[in-house]
Amino acid sequence: MSLVDGKFIAKGWVQEAASGTVNGVNDAFTISSEPREADALMVYVDGLKRTRTTEYTFSGTTITFQSGHIPVTGQSVEVEYFQKTGGS
Repeated sequence: MSLVDGKFIAKGWVQEAASGTVNGVNDAFTISSEPREADALMVYVDGLKRTRTTEYTFSGTTITFQSGHIPVTGQSVEVEYFQKTGGS
């Protein structure tokens, strides 16, 4: 990886825990920034990557899990994405 790529990733790449109550009922979780595009967001529950449109949808900074895929107590919800920037 080049130094330019390293700077780009450091500035735009986000890894974080999504905010929301994990209890098997709450289906909405938020993230701190808006992803650049749909394909720029990866959602993991207990380390397993989830499938957009089948298991979750998202709009802005909100991830909504579909029925049957809502995280239950004890599970973690983590995300990785390239964040939207001012000029993009």
